[in-house]
Amino acid sequence: MTATGTGHDPAEQYHAYRRTRRNITGLVTRTPDTAAAGVPACPDWTVRDLIGHLVHICESFVALEDNQIDLRPSEGVDLPGLLDRWDALDSELSEALDRTPELRRRILLLDVFSHEMDLRVGLGETVAPSGHPAFPGALDLATMGFGLALHGENLPALRIDTPERNWVVGEGEPVATVHGPAFDVFRSLTGRRTRHQIEDLRWSGDPSVTWMPAFVWGPFAPPASEVEPVHGF
Repeated sequence: MTATGTGHDPAEQYHAYRRTRRNITGLVTRTPDTAAAGVPACPDWTVRDLIGHLVHICESFVALEDNQIDLRPSEGVDLPGLLDRWDALDSELSEALDRTPELRRRILLLDVFSHEMDLRVGLGETVAPSGHPAFPGALDLATMGFGLALHGENLPALRIDTPERNWVVGEGEPVATVHGPAFDVFRSLTGRRTRHQIEDLRWSGDPSVTWMPAFVWGPFAPPASEVEPVHGF
């Protein structure tokens, strides 16, 4: 797999996580009665549930618990209490990042960035991933996970091409290329775009015949119905 390099330094990741947490806090406190609103990309969760998930993950990360992204939301605390708890964890996060293997740090950033975008779409807020410090690392990790899925499904290698960057994923020489804006590629790789939306990216081969099975990997799978429009960034 090849790509233009991006840094994964713990200090940079701390900055990116903190920026994302503050963005999310602003999103969910901007208007009243947000806690009970649904999140289309996470159809079983309200906004409060999603924040509970993020706080639970941050607590586990700071405690250096040896688990990957646990999907359970924290329970029994209202939205303001969860936000206060999340803010209080900030002082411990930097040290935890220094002591944690790189892959787990990257998963943490992918999760929190993905959910910021989920909230932006769900609350009708502006989606502006360009320049977001968590986006390059999240996209890199998503392409890596997709490449592992290609390998696991014994599918041929694929070139992923965006205006800013490109990757070769899978084993061997790529037999086709998918072109698209970076954000649309990211959301396609992380279970936020339907099969039809994924097929509407610009492919040099037929994705439905060859590569579609690899879009089911880790916790991700294309939703049965549309949860967000194509933004075209």
